[in-house]
Amino acid sequence: MSFSEKSINLSSLPIEYDAIIVGSGMSGGIAAKELTERGLNTLLLERGPHLPHSSGYITEHKPPWAFTFRGSIPPAEEEEHYAIQGRHGTFNA
Repeated sequence: MSFSEKSINLSSLPIEYDAIIVGSGMSGGIAAKELTERGLNTLLLERGPHLPHSSGYITEHKPPWAFTFRGSIPPAEEEEHYAIQGRHGTFNA
């Protein structure tokens, strides 16, 4: 059974948590580790599949200059996802 195929029995999870962390990125993983080591009942929520280190990230070794929209956001994406921020002068300077 792969990591993404595992199911969790939600009835076996505690109802109350001291901390809930959304995303196990660079900060989320460290935060979860530190809180659990200090004895807090911590829930870590993650979206998406497990990505193995060095093989799951398709752009990991891609140089910055090889990205199509390096340093900016495509106009259509900016309008759809960043409508309010896009009106601020420093957002996409």
